[in-house]
Amino acid sequence: MTIHATDSRPAFLTDYAPTRYRRRLTPFSRVPATGRIGEVWHLAARNHPGQRVIVDRAPDVDPDGPLERTYAAWAELVDDLAGRLYAMGVREWDRVAVVKRNHFDIALLASAAARIGAVPALISDNHAPDTLAVLLERLERPYLVTDRRVLDATGLDTGTVAKLTERCASVDGGPAGRPDVLDFGALRGGPVPARRLRAYHEPMVVTHTSGTTGVPKLVLHSAASLYSLGLVEAERWPVFGLRADDTVAFCQPYSHQRVITGLLPLTTVGPRLLMLSDPQGPALRDLLVEHAPTLVETLPNAFLAWEDLARDPGRPFRRVRVFVNSFDAIHTRTIRTFLAATDRRFPVWVQSWSQTEAGAVAIRPYTRRSVRRLGRRPPPTQMLGWPVPGFGRLRAVDPATGRAVRPGEVGLIQFSAPGRCLAYVGERARHDNKRQGEWWNLGDMAVVNRWGAVRLIDREVDRIPGASALEIEDVLLDRLPSTTEVIVLSVRDGLPQPVYSTRGDIPVDPARWREATAGLPPLAEPLRIRWEDFPRTATWKVRRVLLREQLIAGTSGAGFGTWT
Repeated sequence: MTIHATDSRPAFLTDYAPTRYRRRLTPFSRVPATGRIGEVWHLAARNHPGQRVIVDRAPDVDPDGPLERTYAAWAELVDDLAGRLYAMGVREWDRVAVVKRNHFDIALLASAAARIGAVPALISDNHAPDTLAVLLERLERPYLVTDRRVLDATGLDTGTVAKLTERCASVDGGPAGRPDVLDFGALRGGPVPARRLRAYHEPMVVTHTSGTTGVPKLVLHSAASLYSLGLVEAERWPVFGLRADDTVAFCQPYSHQRVITGLLPLTTVGPRLLMLSDPQGPALRDLLVEHAPTLVETLPNAFLAWEDLARDPGRPFRRVRVFVNSFDAIHTRTIRTFLAATDRRFPVWVQSWSQTEAGAVAIRPYTRRSVRRLGRRPPPTQMLGWPVPGFGRLRAVDPATGRAVRPGEVGLIQFSAPGRCLAYVGERARHDNKRQGEWWNLGDMAVVNRWGAVRLIDREVDRIPGASALEIEDVLLDRLPSTTEVIVLSVRDGLPQPVYSTRGDIPVDPARWREATAGLPPLAEPLRIRWEDFPRTATWKVRRVLLREQLIAGTSGAGFGTWT
């Protein structure tokens, strides 16, 4: 079924395949409105008015405001932001691109835009100028909420703003001599506009993929599809379900779809939230020690960077009962480190393998016993688990023919679930090419065993013949405690190329490297670079294609530390 355009809205908002919405599958039956992000803060304020949300720095949209507010106070800020957007000219079905420094207030801006019937498009601020221009162009003249750093760093001069946007406002004031950029703060104080929420099946929010291999895809979701993705937040799940007495430490890129689904349980559960904007922020350690979270969620590579923090004398993770990592596979060493950092008798690590387009694909819990063995092959974290029971299905197919392979054989992974995205903005053909009936191509090579569990091998574009880069990386991190990152790159007509960084930028002794690589597939001599020189996405994934081009494909490697 396709919905056809009946007005002047951009085609991507009127021509798409609606989500197959099956409400009986969702655990949120008590609060049916939580799928709408424009309503979530007001419902949370109604149900838990006194519960607190703490941030690590003042919101950019309210720089003089407090760091700690109740749900009710945050809902009031959403109303204020909705009023500012309305004063800026935003109306129903307008697109509101939010491109600014990472902070929890990005989610508030999304709620404010959705509350007045507009469609927020959340874009991270780390894109190159040409990439950002492509994303804004696909949105067909959105209203833009940004900051001066983005304006300067991405070449959004007066001509570009006029060409790509309907109107532009900066949260930290319009730059001198730029009448084309409004001061977003100066728009406050107007009346709160009427609530105009989108219907469940209608487009509600745009986020983007990580962009590890090029320009990210803009992913369009409805309330129905996000509502289905919220299954991973089931508060009634035993052991690791969210509880009202939890203190949740959440550190993510707030422009990502994961943040939108993460807000959905607030209305029913109402935990205390510690919303962190920078995995390396100056206030991070003290906030974690002071508030002692019971549930922690961040990026896999942020957890990896926090391993020293897990051994801090202040013991910031002493009360954690559940650790959650989304997006990608986590490293065994990292799980072991954090499960040892809590005083809980039976802490649980939950790995959620997810994708912006499809939500949580597979989930698996780990305990201390699961990761006790050092350097195990294949590493336990490669076994990503199973789809949410009753929600989704997985299969592996031959990449050339699209036919299902037998259990235990490596194939391209496809996923079928009701919560898939509606479309790729500006790339309809690319979206449709990833569909095969009800199945969605995830772009990963993996094995699905006879019990339906999936073991990840590699991304399709990064595949190493006869080996798994993910397995090699996990084993080397486990065997070399001084390493802070290990990436193995596929090389055309050559051995896989390991690239690593270490604490203190101290090279791994060659004899120690040979010992650590014993039993692994043959590898090229390793390259050492600084941790900060790994090119990363907003979700801290390493841009493998870019790293390969910088270190191997015709470049000298200058500027990337020492070649060991």
